[in-house]
Amino acid sequence: MRTVIYARFSGDNQNPRSAADQITLCRQRAEQEGWPVVATFEDAAISGAAGMGEDQRPGLNAMLRLVEAGGVDQVLAESTDRIARHVADAHVFRERIEFAGARLFTLFDGTVTPMIGLVKGFMDAQFRTDLAKRVRRGQVGTLKAGRIPGSIAYGYRQANQLNEKGEAIRGIREIEADHADVVRRIFREYIAGLSPRRIAEGLNNDGIPAPRGDFWHDTAIGGDPRHKRGILRNETYIGVVTYGRSRQVVNPQTRRRLMRPNPEAEVERQAFPQLRIIDDETWRRAQERLASNQGVRPERQRRPKHILSGLGFCGVCGSPWIKTASDFWGCSAHRFAKRCSNNRHVNTDRYQKWVLADLKGGMLDPEVISEWIREYRRDFARSAADLSRDRDRVQRKLQEAERKMERLLKAFSDGGSEFVEIRDALAAARDDKARLTRELASMDAMPNIIALHPHIEAVYRQQVEELAEFLEGPEAKLEAVPRLRSIIARIIVSPNEEKQRGVIVRVERHIDEILSIAMKSGKIAQL
Repeated sequence: MRTVIYARFSGDNQNPRSAADQITLCRQRAEQEGWPVVATFEDAAISGAAGMGEDQRPGLNAMLRLVEAGGVDQVLAESTDRIARHVADAHVFRERIEFAGARLFTLFDGTVTPMIGLVKGFMDAQFRTDLAKRVRRGQVGTLKAGRIPGSIAYGYRQANQLNEKGEAIRGIREIEADHADVVRRIFREYIAGLSPRRIAEGLNNDGIPAPRGDFWHDTAIGGDPRHKRGILRNETYIGVVTYGRSRQVVNPQTRRRLMRPNPEAEVERQAFPQLRIIDDETWRRAQERLASNQGVRPERQRRPKHILSGLGFCGVCGSPWIKTASDFWGCSAHRFAKRCSNNRHVNTDRYQKWVLADLKGGMLDPEVISEWIREYRRDFARSAADLSRDRDRVQRKLQEAERKMERLLKAFSDGGSEFVEIRDALAAARDDKARLTRELASMDAMPNIIALHPHIEAVYRQQVEELAEFLEGPEAKLEAVPRLRSIIARIIVSPNEEKQRGVIVRVERHIDEILSIAMKSGKIAQL
């Protein structure tokens, strides 16, 4: 019985020696029976449902070519599931080797007859389905128990603990401070108006390593809206871990694995408040911008080339006020169709100065200033309360870290030094204590933020007067320009009939946004 041996193991997570072990067992049986082994073949890290193609199962195809060339009496494998975990594939494979004059023989079943092949084929395929369900059930249980199955998201690190038996409790995460700052930066820049591509460029220019250690790409930031992938869509950053957003399906023709999103009803969620990095307001604004961009063509998502692009309208016909030349603006209806009598033009510098002058006039209105001062005081009071709560939280964590170090030191002195887990946990606790001590010292060094500036109104007026100068700075591209555009509802540009030349610029504002830029953005909020 001239014999060829075939072995296979499924994935990278399995022991690579599995194939070698299968071949060893088959060789031992062949020696016992006196079967000469002609050749051995194997497929490493390939699923039993991968298909029968050359690119899908190269080892299996090489074996079939040898068998079909003649001179082979049987194919020897450990079990039928090593041949295939797909009913149709198992049937086709057995028929091909029988047509070539050979037989299929396994250590578990002996000669595989059509009946045995049919029954075992169904059992092997069903095992694959049942295994997937058991894995999901186990991972959902892990999630409900307060631990996280799967990989570690960017911004976090492994924080496994020891149980009372000294065994590692896996699936525990904690915030990685440096990476968390990068996550906050990404969210901050995105809601300020930067695209994922521009954010990625900035991170690369600053030399910040990507999650996989190479360069940042916009896909890692913006992600996939169907599967909720990407940093901006990851709910872990608001303290909610999800499981089961996608399921894996296999194309019955190509056998390629595809990921399809699951219905929201099948998504498991578990709160992990200790993992929160992003506050609710920042998350809400980021998700609103992501939703507004869905279905929009990429060229429509680009940021305007000029600070006032798309905001101006003709006061005569209502058509957009656009750039008609390299440095001049005019009515689009007059420019392209001569359908409007407004033939006036204004250059970019004057247009921008007149708009800013009108804006400053509104921002220096006494009622606006009074509201800003009231909000300023309320904001400082809130900041003081937040600082007090944060200090208490850090103090509690520091005390917990000190108690943990004491317990580990005792275990270490009682003979636990021989356990690697205890040494690692002790080093991690020591690092936590040092970090929390530095954080507490930094809070104690902060000035008393309750003390209000004695000339707050004068400072506010000065900063509004300097608004035009500030908008020309590099930081304006990130925050001030998008905010400035957001406070302008529309700009009406009409002919100046009194002087028979030039234009009159009138800005219609969103008053709430005027207060927002005065209280929260950039230089305006810095005293």
